[in-house]
Amino acid sequence: MPEILAIDTATDICSVGLKLGGELDYRSENIPRQHSQRLFGMLRELLPHGIRERGIELIAYNHGPGSFTGLRIAASAVQGLAFSNELPVAGISTLACLAEGARRRGDIVSGEAALVLLDARLNEVYWAWFTVDGDRVLALSGDAVSRPMDLPVPASEIVAIGSGLQYRQAFPSAVEEKIVRSIEGVWPDVRDLLALAELAWHDEELLSAQQVIPVYLRGAGSWKKLAGEESR
Repeated sequence: MPEILAIDTATDICSVGLKLGGELDYRSENIPRQHSQRLFGMLRELLPHGIRERGIELIAYNHGPGSFTGLRIAASAVQGLAFSNELPVAGISTLACLAEGARRRGDIVSGEAALVLLDARLNEVYWAWFTVDGDRVLALSGDAVSRPMDLPVPASEIVAIGSGLQYRQAFPSAVEEKIVRSIEGVWPDVRDLLALAELAWHDEELLSAQQVIPVYLRGAGSWKKLAGEESR
């Protein structure tokens, strides 16, 4: 498996992680609107002598969805590091990272389906369907954004996960009836980002530095309504 550097600023949590020689080391802080001030300090703490000296082979980041400014911060940092060190990149969905965290903790097990929801502000949620197959999380849909009352009805029972559950009272009754368990108060974890980056390496689903972009799911016009909010 490759030696990996991972960066996540998609939500209120700012995280940097390393997987070197099979060992994990990471920094993670809940610092809304301070990601740009803290990110490079975390990188210096974990990589005081630089990327090349530690033999990093892959850079990973949560490409979105998430905070508009937070996604730009991560994409900019990752693109610069990938260019300057001539490294490939793994772009990972924030929702997939949340699903992987639920699998790792045992919140969802093999054969179960999950609806992962992230608060998108403006009375909307980012969401996607996942299932667990053995020790892997598989996406059953693409990432999407909608009003809570417009969520599609699942075909089977589901576990609902994430900060978007704060809008649960607005879910369609047919969706509510399919929820067998719910897990709130969880955020993306850089350990899960590293695990999914390993799978992307194995599956050869990698990006060049030129291909590194944030995945917003909705246009910048919507974000003007959130003026002054740098990050969730």
